[in-house]
Amino acid sequence: MNIDAYTKIVLTVIAGCLAYMVARDLTVVPSAHAQEAQTVTDVNIVQIAGSAVTAPSNSRFEASLPVTVLDR
Repeated sequence: MNIDAYTKIVLTVIAGCLAYMVARDLTVVPSAHAQEAQTVTDVNIVQIAGSAVTAPSNSRFEASLPVTVLDR
């Protein structure tokens, strides 16, 4: 049985469309979603590298420090 070029092209297009339909729904990395609750999380830092964290005594404002959050 000899398949002509037209049939090969049509079958290739159909196979490509089927492969696309399967591949478009695959996710390699799942989507990330934010936390649902609309609340503020209170964080109290007591020490950094063994040193106590305190605000200057003559300051009316809270001390602010850059914070790096590591997932361990």
